[in-house]
Amino acid sequence: MSTSTTRDPRPLRVLQITSVAVGGSWFHDQVRGLAELGNEVCAVLPREGPLADRLRGVRGVRVEIIPFGVPHRISQVPVLMAGYWRLMRFVRQYKPDVIHSHLIIAKFVARMVSAAYRQALVVSQVPGLVHLRIAPFRILERLSLRRDDLVLGSCRAIARRYQAMGARSVAVSYYGCDVHRFDPATSPDAFRREFGLTDETPAVGMVAYMYPSKVREFREVGVKGHEVFIDAVPLILRQHPEARFFVVGDELVGDGGYRRELERRAARLGVADRLRFTGFRSDISSVMAGLDVLVNPSMEESACYAVVEALLMRKGVVATDVGGLPDTVQHGRTGLLIPPADPPALAQAVNALLADPAARARMAGQGRALVLRRFDIAETVRQVNELYHQALAARGRRGFRRRETPA
Repeated sequence: MSTSTTRDPRPLRVLQITSVAVGGSWFHDQVRGLAELGNEVCAVLPREGPLADRLRGVRGVRVEIIPFGVPHRISQVPVLMAGYWRLMRFVRQYKPDVIHSHLIIAKFVARMVSAAYRQALVVSQVPGLVHLRIAPFRILERLSLRRDDLVLGSCRAIARRYQAMGARSVAVSYYGCDVHRFDPATSPDAFRREFGLTDETPAVGMVAYMYPSKVREFREVGVKGHEVFIDAVPLILRQHPEARFFVVGDELVGDGGYRRELERRAARLGVADRLRFTGFRSDISSVMAGLDVLVNPSMEESACYAVVEALLMRKGVVATDVGGLPDTVQHGRTGLLIPPADPPALAQAVNALLADPAARARMAGQGRALVLRRFDIAETVRQVNELYHQALAARGRRGFRRRETPA
C-alpha cells in the first residue's frame, strides 16, 4: 500500500458515519486526523453521548445527530424512519465526496443513503467479523456489498475475507492511535500501590469491554474470552502463587449481568481474592505501566487497541491466534500466540513470560517498534486520505482495478 504523496491533494468533503455514541476513540482519532489534513469532515452519530461531545471539541469537524439503527420496539419505527429520511436529505444537501462508514448498522445505512448522492465514493471500514456469524447481517452484507466502492479491512484477515466475498476493491487500513501518548517510562507505582502490589508481585491483566452475546458461538465463551482468562488463573497460580490478576473494563451495553456472571465464575474457581474487576478505567497508561503481562484471549478480534497499547508500553503480551491479533503479536518475536478457548495454553504462555523477564522485555521492545510504525495515527490517516484520492481517480477510468491485499 503506497504512502507516497497523493497526486490530488485537494481537500475533500468527507461524511463519516458510525453507530456508537460511547467509546469510539478509533473513530474520533480518524475524524480528527482527516480534518487536520485540511478536509471538511462531518461526523454523523445516531444519538448524543461522550463521543459526540469529544468530536465537537475538534476544530474543523461538524457533528450531526441523526437517529438510525435497528428498532427494538414498534414505537421506535417512526423515529428511525424519520431519521433515515432526514439523513437522505442531509446527504443530498451536503454533497460529500466520500461517505465513509464504520460498524455493521452504519454500513447498511451509508449504502442506502448514498443513493441520495451517487457521485459520492462509498467506503466501508470493517473493524471485525462477528456480524458475519449472524445470518440476517451476513445475507444483507452479501446483497449490499457491491454498493461499496472501497472496503477497508482493519487487519489482513478481514481484508482477505472481504476479497473472498467479492468486494470491488479492498485495502488494509489499521485504526491508528496517538502512539506517542504511551510512554514506557511511566511509573507503575500508582496502579500497583492502589491494589497493594509490591514491586516483586507479578501482575497479569486483561483490558477489554465485556460483550454479552446471544450469538451461538459466543454463548459459552464471550467474544473477548473473559471466561478463558478466568479459567486460566488457577493454572497460573500453581506456578506463580504470588501473582495477582485484573479484569479492566466493564459492559459497554447491558445491565451488568454478564459482569456479575464472570465474577461468580471467579468465585466458583476460588480465585475471587486474587482477581480484581476494576471496571472502566480512563488511566490506561497507568494501568498498563502497572502490569507485567497483558492477555487478550479473544475469540474474534481485529488488531486490538489494548494489545497495541501494551506493546507501546513494552509489556509482555499473550493473545489468541485469531483475526488481526497476529498482525501485532508475532509469535516468539513480539509476544506469544495461543489457540482460542484454551485456558491451559493461556496459562502456559503467561507462566513462560513471567518466568523469563529478559525474553519478555526483548519481545516487548520489538513489539513497540512494530506498532510505532504500523499504528501511528498520523500515518494511518494519511493512508486513508490517499486511498480516497486513488479511488476517486479510479472512477474516472473504466471500472475499478482490484487492489491486492498486502501480505
